[in-house]
Amino acid sequence: MRKETGRIIYILSIIAISLSIYIIKSYHFRASLTDVIILLALALILEAFPVEIPGRQIALSMGFTLSYAGILLFGAPIGILLNGLGSISPEEFNFRLHEPKKFIFNRANLVICAGLAGLLYEILNGPSLDFGWRYFLVALSIALVYWFSNVTLLSLVVSVDKGRRFIGTLAYYISNISIITYLLHFFLALVIAQSYKLLGPVVMPIYIVPIFIARYLFILASEVSRTYDQAISTLIKLLGVFDSYTSSHSLRVAQLAEDIAREMGLSETRIERIRNAALLHDLGKIGLSLNILNKPDKLTKEEWTQIYKHPIVGEDLSKEISRFKEVPLWIRHHHERYNGNGYPDGLRGEYIPIESRIIACADAFDAITTDRPYSKRKGIEEAKIELSKSANSQLDPKVVSALFRVLEKNSSLYNDLKIEKEK
Repeated sequence: MRKETGRIIYILSIIAISLSIYIIKSYHFRASLTDVIILLALALILEAFPVEIPGRQIALSMGFTLSYAGILLFGAPIGILLNGLGSISPEEFNFRLHEPKKFIFNRANLVICAGLAGLLYEILNGPSLDFGWRYFLVALSIALVYWFSNVTLLSLVVSVDKGRRFIGTLAYYISNISIITYLLHFFLALVIAQSYKLLGPVVMPIYIVPIFIARYLFILASEVSRTYDQAISTLIKLLGVFDSYTSSHSLRVAQLAEDIAREMGLSETRIERIRNAALLHDLGKIGLSLNILNKPDKLTKEEWTQIYKHPIVGEDLSKEISRFKEVPLWIRHHHERYNGNGYPDGLRGEYIPIESRIIACADAFDAITTDRPYSKRKGIEEAKIELSKSANSQLDPKVVSALFRVLEKNSSLYNDLKIEKEK
């Protein structure tokens, strides 16, 4: 983690502690020891079975339902206790895989979220309200406060740690930490809280079943993404069997295209799709002869005719597997030239999708800086000279400028990446 990230985590920890002290001093602890033990034990059990969202480094916590029900039942103090302690998963104690700072951030984040939601609940006099429309609206409002606080704090730390724009990161996490998921938690917690009020702790084992049913439904939904990611991984491996250069080239181009897109200020959602397209941009080469791809001499007219087809073949193949409808189009146009002399459609300038122009620039840089049968690799400075000459003819000058800024920040990263992939 960066030093700046550590400072923010330290500040968030201070805020979490201060908020906890204020709430505990200001509001009565309404729960009995039995209530605390039951809710805390069930929250810890559920926290041990999170639902991971493939490819997004996000896990949906099922223990939140119990924490939220605790706020509705007993107010802010129990919410902080359940969210601070009941949200701890066994995996978080594996400090070989997870930095201690991540553990600290998770506790601070969840305590602040529960604290703000619980504080609003107390201010709106939620604990003394009878069940009805006003109570429902108050309960819904604190669920929305919790959700927005969570995605905001997560986006803040990730944007600082990764050097990304906060607004773009926030938009990305808002789209991936679904408010619909939180609303489902909300309705479950609402039912649990009201049943607990009427019947007592005896109802809690009953609600474990619908919570795990909800978990199963989330898993089914995430499997769609997992299957897609596995299909992409399989295709990249297939490219490796067909042509090891094309496979490793695709991985490098995907990384560089992602960095260029981020440098240009594109949203994280859009960047994810650009990376996807970059991984698949040479998929159409599966149908080409290795004799053509690795030919050291000048290609014949017939051979160039086959080369010209590979973006179209890649477009057709990616339509069958991509969950992003824009990706096939970007693959089709990644060999267009800024001056209109590219293929397959001869598009020029701004008529070429910006995503295709980004992939084209990353593709050109990697081609220049790696060994091929028909050319020797060149250093980064030589590559920059060649790319500068290609700006306004082959490549978009704005994209080339963004690439240069990326290289200025950490040019060694791309040398290290090549060495690692070519071992």
